[in-house]
Amino acid sequence: MTPSRSPRRARILGAVTLAAVAALTLASCSSAAKSGHGSAVITGANGSTSAPGSTSASTSASASPAAAPVHVRLTNSDGTTVGIGMPVIAYFSKKITSAKALQQATTMTVNGAPATGAWYFETSAAFKGYPIEGHFRPQKFWPAHATIHIGMPIKGLSAGEGLAYDDSLTLDFSTGSADIAVVDDVSHTLHLTIDGQDKGTYPVSLGASNTRTRSGIKVIMEKGRVTRMSGPGYDECCVKYTQRLTYDGEYLHSAPWNVSNIEHGVDSSNGCTNLLPSDAIKLYGLLTIGDVVEYPNANGGKMQLGQGYGDWNVPWPLWLTGGLVSTS
Repeated sequence: MTPSRSPRRARILGAVTLAAVAALTLASCSSAAKSGHGSAVITGANGSTSAPGSTSASTSASASPAAAPVHVRLTNSDGTTVGIGMPVIAYFSKKITSAKALQQATTMTVNGAPATGAWYFETSAAFKGYPIEGHFRPQKFWPAHATIHIGMPIKGLSAGEGLAYDDSLTLDFSTGSADIAVVDDVSHTLHLTIDGQDKGTYPVSLGASNTRTRSGIKVIMEKGRVTRMSGPGYDECCVKYTQRLTYDGEYLHSAPWNVSNIEHGVDSSNGCTNLLPSDAIKLYGLLTIGDVVEYPNANGGKMQLGQGYGDWNVPWPLWLTGGLVSTS
């Protein structure tokens, strides 16, 4: 491996934060666009619990008894604490054609007070037999240090003509501090604030001209102390302090082979954000899953929803349309 290149394809070898990571397939560290999701879920086990049938939606949203069942599973887990950028992600066992009843029935409280959120849908390959994926979020990032409850009393409600949900769900989770990292490709630095307080500026090397880093707002999807990264001409077994930002393999990670380019502000990675080893260790300890990493001027294309947790790149007026499945 030459000093000017960072690993391009990755698979997890060492200890990681999420149990579901063991199912990950090889993923590229380049910034090439990827349509849809990979074959594994990044964020963890289903944390939903059963709840009574819907009482909040209108009776007109109820489906006929002969409707085909649609099962819903959440990837988020009850009792977790996540960063302020973490969306609620649900998977649907059939291609629903209407999300109006779901949107009307879903309730949210933040610190016990009613709050507003909305669903947005896309095709998915994350779970076999679950072809539709829906993300639920508020207009802006979740408030920090908050307790959040999501109610989905949807059992029996219509998911479109001839379709009805067969389960109701709830989710309870918390947010930690407001951790926001901004990666500037002009100054070649990552600047971190936590609850508005300056927590340091760190030199970085981003993607080279032929392996660019996506711009836009990204969210930390998983963390791994040791990750194997391989690609044409190299196979590095022990890339350390990795924090995944996209399905196809953009990471924050330690890059001891690339120290000179990091220190001199030269973009030379295969799309990842290369960090000095000591900085990578520090940031690994400060950041958590769901934290926000913004790339306002990176040299690649704009981050899209299906390339990771790119939810915050979708403008709110567009989000309110529901995307693939209408919510109105």
